Amino acid sequence: MDLGIWQELYRHIQNPPLQDTVVGFNTNLDRIIPVTRELLDPSFLHDPDYPILSARLIQSMQHGTAEEWFISELSHYNRFTRMFSSAGSLAIGGQAGIAALHISGLGVRKVVCASPLHGPESAGILNKAGVIVPEFTTGNNPAADYIHLVFEYAPGLVSLVSGVIPRNNRFIISPVHEPASVLIPKPFMEPFLAEIASCNRAFLSGYQYLRSEQDFATAADQMYQMKNRNPSLRIHIESVSVTDNEVLNGLVRHILPAADSFGLNEHELFILLAHLNPSDPVNLGEKTFTPAENIQGALTLCRHVGLTRLHVHTFGYYILVLHKNIADVTPSRNALLYASREVACAAQGTGREISAEGIRALGVAEEIFGKAASPGIFPADDYVILVIPTLVAANIKRTSGLGDILSSTAFVADKF
Repeated sequence: MDLGIWQELYRHIQNPPLQDTVVGFNTNLDRIIPVTRELLDPSFLHDPDYPILSARLIQSMQHGTAEEWFISELSHYNRFTRMFSSAGSLAIGGQAGIAALHISGLGVRKVVCASPLHGPESAGILNKAGVIVPEFTTGNNPAADYIHLVFEYAPGLVSLVSGVIPRNNRFIISPVHEPASVLIPKPFMEPFLAEIASCNRAFLSGYQYLRSEQDFATAADQMYQMKNRNPSLRIHIESVSVTDNEVLNGLVRHILPAADSFGLNEHELFILLAHLNPSDPVNLGEKTFTPAENIQGALTLCRHVGLTRLHVHTFGYYILVLHKNIADVTPSRNALLYASREVACAAQGTGREISAEGIRALGVAEEIFGKAASPGIFPADDYVILVIPTLVAANIKRTSGLGDILSSTAFVADKF
């Protein structure tokens, strides 16, 4: 695959027109904590819970994988927040909060962040950036800001599992939020629909906090109400690394059928594939998947669930699967290139170059599908596969939220 072609494509990519967007639903504050050798030392903290945290953090680092540990017992979670109450720095968090802040910064005319249980500090940050944050309470019982712990690490602190590509990444500890954090209260549904009437894009997340079949059915019904009000609205669902079978069942049965687009990383892809086909389990313990596995896995998931658009982001390249009924996929490729450039900037590194892993992934795609019809575009029967080598920056200072920035930017910029 000619590197020069991709250099030219990146060089000439233009900022696309971006449509009014609503994001939801998980907004919080992140405490960003840089991982140091001292923090990994067993004697760093004498709290009885620290060895558990340390072991899970080290496992994540060994595999270079973005992991999230959800803790249902709030008193247990509060022990961890107290351990690091003076560490690192606070920033807007949650997939919705991060995406809203970034999309607004791209110059989108109107960004609405629907966060039913947002706290005052996160709402203040978003309001200051021009994001509209509707209120979904009467004000008698205002919600407090949740603080999630985000441990950012660089390669070289621990030995990697064989085959893992060295990369900066993060390990997140989060409390389990109430289902009400994802559902618009019924009395506020009509004002909310009126507020987002001009929005043609919805970037939604947080469905891991739903617990019952009725929760998922209600969430899906609210998505259908949004689309009925505006038939031009396209809805994207962003995933997280959750393995709970009830959550995955609700996602597949209710949420994805109501959506137009789905985004996830390679680890989340294989969690979902293993859930859909338990008779053919995937060895998730290795947590390292080849480009061929990622490409074929993305295509398998689309066919199994009936998705129109699937975005898989992994280190060095992005995979986009689109239904063949989409006549022109070139704007989708341009949206990925634009998003890749934005993420490389957001990572705050030094310099930018096209990923060698991405070029190798393109070679693998050609072995599977034959020569590309256009750079990175491969017909695959009922779908079209796009494989895009990313821009990568050295010595990056940020990993938190990059996946959400990527997915939301690529989705809002896409014309599909």
